Amino acid sequence: MNEFKRLSTGFFSRDTVKVGKDLLGRYLIKETNKGNIIGKIIEVEAYLGTNDKACHAYNYKKTEKTKTMYMKPGTFYVYYIYGMYFCLNIITEPEGVPCAIFIRELFPIEGIELMKENRKVKIGRNYKNLIDGPSKLCMAFNITKEKYNGKHSCAENSKLYFAQGKIIEDKTISLSKRIGINYAEDDKDRLLRFTLEQGL
Repeated sequence: MNEFKRLSTGFFSRDTVKVGKDLLGRYLIKETNKGNIIGKIIEVEAYLGTNDKACHAYNYKKTEKTKTMYMKPGTFYVYYIYGMYFCLNIITEPEGVPCAIFIRELFPIEGIELMKENRKVKIGRNYKNLIDGPSKLCMAFNITKEKYNGKHSCAENSKLYFAQGKIIEDKTISLSKRIGINYAEDDKDRLLRFTLEQGL
């Protein structure tokens, strides 16, 4: 298996929880003219569409912002938080079912100097915190709403995409509550944050 082979639309056109767990250990890759930037996915959150009060498309909400969620699986959903940072999501389930996986944390694999350059930081040997948060990884990969929202990651000409990664036979996946969704009433307590505890 080519561990850097692009994930297909079919990978994302499945049950969102299964996709979220299966993304752990995969790669996010950005091809640039200075070289590739690669991070291994180690934490994600699942957002389960119209019946999930934490989801942007709850109760079939469809706005200029959320219309991306109704696009085909494998589409990037990128939005602003606090008017200055970006968050990266990937659409799941068949087209028209507004579910997504929020990419929370990566582990640096390749292109560390490019990550540092994009983030405008100087980090020594302890480079693990370069992309250990959703906004940090978007800065490190130079992911913006203008460039990537609504774009399809599985398209052969996409320079930003998800890749196979190595098969981790003994994944230890920690289940926990999603972060920053206190408005979601009873849905705030659902264990839909998945973290890869081993196999980095």
